Amino acid sequence: MPYTHYHPVYLHLTGRAITLVGGGFVAIEKLNSLIPTGARITVVSPEISPEVQAWVSEGTITWIPRAFEPRDIDGAFMVIAATNNPEVNAWVYKLGNAAQKLTNSVDDPVNCNFIMAAIAKSGPMQVAISSAGCSPALAQRVRNRIVSEILTENVGALAEFLGDRRPEVKATLPSYKIRQRFWEQVIDSKVPHVLASQGEEAADAEFRSMLRRAAVIAAEPQSVDPQKVYIVGAGPGDPGLITVRAAEILRRADVVLYDRLVNPILLGYAPPGAECIYAGKDRGTPGRGRQQSIHDQLIAHAQRGKVVVRLKGGDPFVFGRGGEEILALAQAGIAFEVVPGISSAVAAAEAAFIPVTHRGISTAFAVFAGQEADDKAGDGIPWAAAAAIPTAVFLMGVERLPLIVERLLEYGRDPSTPVAIVSNGTLPNQTVVTGTLEDIVSLATECVPPAAIIIGEVVRVREKALALAVQVVASAA
Repeated sequence: MPYTHYHPVYLHLTGRAITLVGGGFVAIEKLNSLIPTGARITVVSPEISPEVQAWVSEGTITWIPRAFEPRDIDGAFMVIAATNNPEVNAWVYKLGNAAQKLTNSVDDPVNCNFIMAAIAKSGPMQVAISSAGCSPALAQRVRNRIVSEILTENVGALAEFLGDRRPEVKATLPSYKIRQRFWEQVIDSKVPHVLASQGEEAADAEFRSMLRRAAVIAAEPQSVDPQKVYIVGAGPGDPGLITVRAAEILRRADVVLYDRLVNPILLGYAPPGAECIYAGKDRGTPGRGRQQSIHDQLIAHAQRGKVVVRLKGGDPFVFGRGGEEILALAQAGIAFEVVPGISSAVAAAEAAFIPVTHRGISTAFAVFAGQEADDKAGDGIPWAAAAAIPTAVFLMGVERLPLIVERLLEYGRDPSTPVAIVSNGTLPNQTVVTGTLEDIVSLATECVPPAAIIIGEVVRVREKALALAVQVVASAA
């Protein structure tokens, strides 16, 4: 059936006059809700129940012992009709509504210009639930579930704790937006848990530590411009390898579009209210349409004045399609900034103790896109150069390893050339498999992407370094 769309509000009733018509069971329920607000309540009824009489005796409410008269609504801010006579209730509503009073007729939505919600309360925290008069019993059921599962005693204590500190935060962080983000960070931090488990003193110490840090960040030069899109390198995987500039930008992001190989921990730099959108291209799925969708999203969010971050694994311009993204932004008239990241082309080798250049062994290195190593004619890899360069690094090529080896041998690379495959470089689950062009295919059957393939005599530096380390440990023992 059709129902009224009510607009929920919270009223400050302290000291305001409320006329409640009726003194029985229905009135008791409304009085229980209204008395804690501090309103000046007058009950008009020939008779009242013992419970209502107790409130009268205490001076909590006033009682006029007679039937309702139209003059009883004069001066009232709110009028409640709570008798067991529907005709009286409808009459009270008609008079109150005509006088522009907030008027409610209990359990009679037709004769109401506002309804009273089922209230869940813990300290200063309140949640009002309404069924728009369709089913008060269902609203009560929802309220009870909120009380038992969400609006616990701890939530009320937290609200009081945060409320006591609002003036200090406002004085310390003058920007509204910065304050808003700070409060979100506090709520998502361990402060609520510490307050519940260790008490206010311990929670206050944690809170003040966060506030000092927020003040330092707020004092930093505002070098993040909402008129730009930031193309940011996330590094090779280890979250500790992100740059200071990248972290600074992420802390001020409104929207973050991130790739498949971005460490999820880095998303924690973004404010709690930031929108983090997965924009990765999973293996085996077509990328052209997906890339255009990324361009469209970057442009749309930037045009809405958001601080937009495109977070890309490694470095944005090393097989990251960052160049395509800045061209799309430039064509749309949107400014951009590129923040370099540590490329896995170098980091994976270094994490495995392999220098891509080494005096007397390798004076040059080159990086190749392993995914281009297919068997079609005219593929994009300059195989003669890959076979001749002292150190060749292939990214995104572990699944095409047999073809890469075949082509390098075909173009004259020595079969005894050392090869290392570093999977999940810089991460705790990093694995390294070494061999030569002759046997690496059979040795690398367990290697999984993401992986870097390093080909060249520099791989032997790793072997020598590990051997020397073993000797040092043995001699120390």
